[in-house]
Amino acid sequence: MTVIELFDETPIDNIIASLTTVPEKIIFIGESWRLNKFIEFYEEFKKDRKIDIKAEFKPINKNNLSSIVSVFRDIVMSEDECLFDLTGGEDLVLVAIGMVYCEFCECKNIRLQRFNVRDGKTIDCDNDGEFIFSGKPKLSVEECIELHGGKIKYKTEDIKDGTNPFDMTEDFCNDIDKMWAICRNNPGSWNKQFILFEEINKGLNEAELEVNINLNDFKNLLNRKNIKYFSLSWFLKQLSRNRLISGYFEDANILKFRYKNAQIKRALLSAGTILELKVFKTGREIYSDAMQSVHIDWDGNVHSDNSPVKDTENEIDVIFMNGIIPIFISCKNGAINDDELYKFDAVASRFGGEYAKKVLIATYLNKKNKSLKDFENRAKAMRIKFINGVHTLSDQKFKEFIKKL
Repeated sequence: MTVIELFDETPIDNIIASLTTVPEKIIFIGESWRLNKFIEFYEEFKKDRKIDIKAEFKPINKNNLSSIVSVFRDIVMSEDECLFDLTGGEDLVLVAIGMVYCEFCECKNIRLQRFNVRDGKTIDCDNDGEFIFSGKPKLSVEECIELHGGKIKYKTEDIKDGTNPFDMTEDFCNDIDKMWAICRNNPGSWNKQFILFEEINKGLNEAELEVNINLNDFKNLLNRKNIKYFSLSWFLKQLSRNRLISGYFEDANILKFRYKNAQIKRALLSAGTILELKVFKTGREIYSDAMQSVHIDWDGNVHSDNSPVKDTENEIDVIFMNGIIPIFISCKNGAINDDELYKFDAVASRFGGEYAKKVLIATYLNKKNKSLKDFENRAKAMRIKFINGVHTLSDQKFKEFIKKL
């Protein structure tokens, strides 16, 4: 069988046949400049997926009906069996298919089907009672980003700031729950502790787990930065009680402790990381793929830190894939300004396309009632699902909430 895939501005529509059938050949129909950009991705996609499908790319003039009809006639006449995937495609292209179908349906084996990306159902458009598309198609987070022209930027020796996945062992997952239990009890206090905690971590190299500081020197450092010192004992005692740190000691002159391991240290580098990890940990058990702290390069050409070319990139806190539907999530364990909302919308729309879901998950946003209502209205206008106060949910309610995204 040969599948004719109609090239569409919505990238996910262009690979439905590759995810739901195993034809001998797929012929992609579209404008040449769109096809040229897609070819490189598709060849890598086939290679990574070990898909053995012959691919052909036929350019058309989308504004010339007679020439489009001519292209489809040639295909139908030269192929034994054709399946037109009507999931994508512009109006004039679909008109051309209708004309060719009416002309050849009695003498050639032609089938018409459409896949509903949102509900995963196949629509039999020729009413022959047969469904060629099968199964639930899936994309990884990485495939979704690359399909939309981007690239995930990973941390390497040459790239300091990039995606750096945690090792989600059973022990670390249990520790995430412990940290979240401390945070959710009082997110405001949790955030306040990190004003100083982040300053402490700045004095350590990446591999160093031991903290041993002279409090007088530390207070002088804070004074120079106009940061007021306060005791971290509430926070550190909680961490010590949950065995996230060990050897905790504090008096008037000295503060010392040791992180349990490097992953706990990373998780405690900033106040917002624990909410990201809790969302990620919960969703990875529910969705077909998940990633946390995803650094996305906009043009797909990642450069090292030493390169004179500076990448345009953004970070998304968590991305889930529900089959082929991407869910972009921004996690806020504190304040957020309107600019961040617009930026989140732009990145999610660019790399998730028409089918992307956008969700803002927050503990509390520290906004007054009118300001919060205005913020909620802006989020709604951008089709961003906004959930505030997630720290009040039990673990079971939290899981149910994540499942319904």
